[in-house]
Amino acid sequence: MKSQRQQFLSAALCRSVIDQAPDCIIIMDLEWCLLDANHKACNQLGYSLEEMLQLRFDEIEVGFTADKGKLYLQDLRNNGTPCFEGSKMKKDGTVFETETKLSFLQGDEQTFLLAFIRNISRAREAERKLQEEKLLVDALMESIPDSIYFKDLAARLIRVNQKLVRDIGATSDQELLGKNDIDLFGESFGQKTMAIDREIMRTGKPRIGLIERRELDDGNTNWTLTTKVPLFNPAGEIIGLAGISREINTIKEAEEKLRIKEYQLSMASKIAGLGYWEYDVEKNLYTFNDHFYEVYHTNAEEMGGYRMSAQKFSNLFLHEEDKNLIAGEIKIALDTPDPDFNKHLEHRIKYLNGETGYVSVNFFVVKNKEGKTIRTYGANQNITQRKLAEQAQQERETQLLMANKIAKLGYWEYDQTTNLLTVNDQFLLLHRTTAKEMGGYSFSPQTYVERFLLPDNMNIIQEEFAAAFYSRQSLDGYQRYREFRVFFENGEIGYLCSHYATIKDPDKGVYKTIGVNQDITERKLAELALKEKESNLQKAFEISAIGPYRYHIKGDQYEWSEQALHVIGFAPDQIPLDFRSFLDMMPEADRPILLQAVEQAAIKGKLDVEHRILIDGQTKWLRFKSHQEDDKDGEPLTSVGIVQDITERKLVEMELTSYREHLESLVKERTVQLENINKDLEAFAYSISHDLRGPLRHINGFANILRRKLIDPPKSAIEYIDLISNSSKRMGTMIDGLLHFSRLGRQQMTHSTVDLNRLVTEVIRTFKPDIERRRVRWNISALPTIQGDPDLLKIVFENLISNALKYTRNESEASIEINSLPNHEHNHCIYIKDNGVGFDMDYADNLFGVFQRLHKEEEFEGTGIGLAHAQQIVKKHGGSIRATAAPGKGATFYVIL
Repeated sequence: MKSQRQQFLSAALCRSVIDQAPDCIIIMDLEWCLLDANHKACNQLGYSLEEMLQLRFDEIEVGFTADKGKLYLQDLRNNGTPCFEGSKMKKDGTVFETETKLSFLQGDEQTFLLAFIRNISRAREAERKLQEEKLLVDALMESIPDSIYFKDLAARLIRVNQKLVRDIGATSDQELLGKNDIDLFGESFGQKTMAIDREIMRTGKPRIGLIERRELDDGNTNWTLTTKVPLFNPAGEIIGLAGISREINTIKEAEEKLRIKEYQLSMASKIAGLGYWEYDVEKNLYTFNDHFYEVYHTNAEEMGGYRMSAQKFSNLFLHEEDKNLIAGEIKIALDTPDPDFNKHLEHRIKYLNGETGYVSVNFFVVKNKEGKTIRTYGANQNITQRKLAEQAQQERETQLLMANKIAKLGYWEYDQTTNLLTVNDQFLLLHRTTAKEMGGYSFSPQTYVERFLLPDNMNIIQEEFAAAFYSRQSLDGYQRYREFRVFFENGEIGYLCSHYATIKDPDKGVYKTIGVNQDITERKLAELALKEKESNLQKAFEISAIGPYRYHIKGDQYEWSEQALHVIGFAPDQIPLDFRSFLDMMPEADRPILLQAVEQAAIKGKLDVEHRILIDGQTKWLRFKSHQEDDKDGEPLTSVGIVQDITERKLVEMELTSYREHLESLVKERTVQLENINKDLEAFAYSISHDLRGPLRHINGFANILRRKLIDPPKSAIEYIDLISNSSKRMGTMIDGLLHFSRLGRQQMTHSTVDLNRLVTEVIRTFKPDIERRRVRWNISALPTIQGDPDLLKIVFENLISNALKYTRNESEASIEINSLPNHEHNHCIYIKDNGVGFDMDYADNLFGVFQRLHKEEEFEGTGIGLAHAQQIVKKHGGSIRATAAPGKGATFYVIL
């Protein structure tokens, strides 16, 4: 019983070991019939155990025959455990490479065959890939027209290309392998290059673009351009170096430096180089190298190897917005019949951290005999910095263009050969004219002089062009800046500045002058006003008798200027030298004022105080104003300022106080009078409204009665009656408008925050029923929020928008634009522009007058008081309103608030 249990346990243990084995295990009889198999064998071959036991070995081993079986058994008996490679066929017909080991398994009464089978498909694929890469590297080394070599840690050659073999004069690479530079080139040159080799392998830093000079035995010099980089094993340890050298003996001495730098750049790109990739179309699989992963800021370890599916690559690295572009390029590459198809494109990528980059891609396709694309080879290069620089440059150019547009720079060019000035639209706009008025964009300097320059500037063009022509400066070295007065086309006088430079041709003796003009009228007027103010201020200083002084805080000592002593009126024996002495000269009541001001100055760093001082029994008012200067440690050092005699001002202030009290009494009395006058005006306005409307109603009523009473009246009589009736109605409307205009002038404003976007929307909504059958294109941009009276401002925009709708009604499509201009002298400038009938600017001064009209009433209805209302309201807000237009070209109204 015990023996049976031991046998059972032994069999169970043996079965468990077989099933957990990492390889396929099959037990067969000597006729190669399968008797048993472990789980690994069943799973690998795709059969169940029951199906496996119905098979023979030749049904799973590709190419197995009875003769091969006999040879394997004979080898097993003679040599023990033979091993052979072959291919196994799965149940589904697919084949995989295997390594099989055979041994005898001795039973109690029978001998069995035990087969250990290992899947070696991946190992063989890796070997083939390695061989392909080796062939690729060999082809690359032999195709590059430079000497390429690899060295071990002792700086001995371990691999070279045939170019280096030929350059040294050897017959084969075996003559070079194992030797160092001293062996090949001698002590002098070899010591230098080996020192560089040891430094590279010690620091791990490459040497790119190294120029090496070697003296040859025949007295000549051999120049080479060399790049050497360290080689690392997977553990990051340096195992040697790689180098590439090119002879540069034939480069001309004059071109030597330039050519060397170009080659240095080429070598740097080659060594630091491109990220190469290969795409297998059938397997839909990419294969990358380390440089490729560097382009995408990752590595093979992080990515799990050098192979990746197209879908995974797309998900990880392609920018979402460029995926369709890349998919389209891939489709073109796969479908193209061109066997030499290659392409370059640039697109965005995403790094693993989510940031965006850019790559440049060059690739070509490989086709089979049937013309089908089977592989694609390419190289990617990171161009993120270049792209960002291009975007920054484009942004700068856009900003410059906008700056020129905002600054209103007018460009011009003068060609001496044609004696013509050529200008742009902005140049003409600066002079308040157009190309049509000037007869085009090109005209002679004489035309410009006669049309725009003042008599005192008539010779400026000839003088400047002559100076440029005879200048001896370099071809592009003559640059000038001038300011001058001009007549604008509208008759006004303004100021322009011109920056320009001359480009010369020394052979032909001709030149072009290119420049920009800018309107500086406002600046020049401001400068003139500033100069006048400065002159007035200087006179005021002299009149005001101001003198500088300095007080040394640490030394408690005054330093008075002659002017300050004169202003205060100190006699030589009265000059106070310290603060205490100065304080003693003040009235007792004023001393606390000065002491408090000095305490505040110590905190704020500034002093501004007025007080009295007693000199020879007389009182004088002084004002001291100064600022504090600190030493390098931040401690108070001195107080520097001015002293002013304000005695007269103080006396005047006292008188003014008295006058002010008297004036306030007069103002109160005058206010009562004005209130009574306003009441009288309101009564008068009511009287006008009531008394004038009565006769108008009578006129209108009697006209209607007359029309009804007349029997068969002539047509002319009816027209006269209608004219009387319409005129009386219009008179009533004008009276209402006049009264409204009068009330607006007296109406008190309420200030609040007004959103012009909402206000304009409400106004437009009120006109919707009137324009339902019209085509109106509204172009409304974001408008500012301002402070003002919302009810009054609504009247302004109702009038302006109503006019825009009225004067565009004859257009097939009305276009009304409402927008604002930025940075309008710290105010808000809103404009309403239409494409209506417009008007002649000669009559623009009459535009905002009461009852002033620029169009006939039979053409466009109205009383001519709406724009007067608008101007009145805008002025009450402290703003202004103006308009520009041209007949048949629409009008633009500008409201500045």
